[in-house]
Amino acid sequence: MLVMRVEVAVLGVGGVGAFALRALARRGVKPLGIEQFVPGHDLGSSHGGTRVYRHAYFEHPDYVPMLLHSSAAFGELQETLDRPLIVRCGTLLLGRKDSEVLTGARRAAEEHNLMVRDLNAGELRARYPQFDLPADFMGLLEPGGGFVRPEATIKAAVEDACQHGAVLRTRTSVQNIQEDHQGVHLTTDRGEIHCKRLIVCAGAWSKKLLPQISTKLQVTRQLQAWFTTPNPAPIQPEQMPTWFLVRDGEPALFGIPADPLLPGAPTAKIAIHGRTEKADPDNLTRTVSPDERKQFQALAKRWLPRLAATVTEAKVCMYTMTPDENFLVDRAPGMEHTWFAAGLSGHGFKLTPALGQVLSDLALDGTSDLPAEFLKLREM
Repeated sequence: MLVMRVEVAVLGVGGVGAFALRALARRGVKPLGIEQFVPGHDLGSSHGGTRVYRHAYFEHPDYVPMLLHSSAAFGELQETLDRPLIVRCGTLLLGRKDSEVLTGARRAAEEHNLMVRDLNAGELRARYPQFDLPADFMGLLEPGGGFVRPEATIKAAVEDACQHGAVLRTRTSVQNIQEDHQGVHLTTDRGEIHCKRLIVCAGAWSKKLLPQISTKLQVTRQLQAWFTTPNPAPIQPEQMPTWFLVRDGEPALFGIPADPLLPGAPTAKIAIHGRTEKADPDNLTRTVSPDERKQFQALAKRWLPRLAATVTEAKVCMYTMTPDENFLVDRAPGMEHTWFAAGLSGHGFKLTPALGQVLSDLALDGTSDLPAEFLKLREM
């Protein structure tokens, strides 16, 4: 049997994989991208039409340099290929003054000199009357946030990578990964591949492809919904920022205004952040039940009552969680030529250009100028 031989292979061409492929190609390597579906598919964690990007990061201030790198990379890719990929409409964090989300975001903004603005309850009511918030809620507005279009961005990154020498093999499923003294051997359903170095960006399938890290990962089933309003003006990016709302004792909510490029009636997004329903990516319930749709209708009525929203669509995606909800980016345990990113924990797409760059750097140089050391394998 003929074996395909390449210098570097990228396994999984979703958000991180697409940018790893691009970074490698722009370094003069001719990488191979291996994708079990097609770039921009809706079966993993890098879809949904729009995704939030922001920089005043309550999750951990050490992400901020990579967030700034990533937002600049989205903009550069948009300009290079003349594709509308990113919309700056601001990001609004909502919660009580002492919530970890607001205090963490303020801390990150102060540490990295980011522009943010506190909004009290009166200012929130005046500026964003769409929301019905408790009297003790405050807001933190980051004007530099907004949303990015994930499917279009992945396709653009792959196109740019291929223009610089990358090769893409789609609808190819990897069944086994084995290292030898010469590199990494991949057994696929379409033949054998040998590469000197391998980057694994397999999202929810990382648990199966890299069993040595499986105990640190938990795949969960997530839901997102879209709604229309009788008056579409309040859900346009000019009037509604992307938003994240902290609820007491329940998962947070987030939302994204209507994408003006989509045809038909404008629809805004509302989603639950961090549902705990465990999932298997190869046996996932992908249909949103009537009761689940009713839940979104109730959430829109509770938090956005003045919009008179009607939920028109809902979809399933997945998060791959780590115990501390921070990513894992490192060399695969027990392997010499394989690097990976996994466990993006529901907040990874906005960082995909930086993660792709880090993995490219690690595979080629063993180190990266981007500060990702805090994401190495660790006890959790």
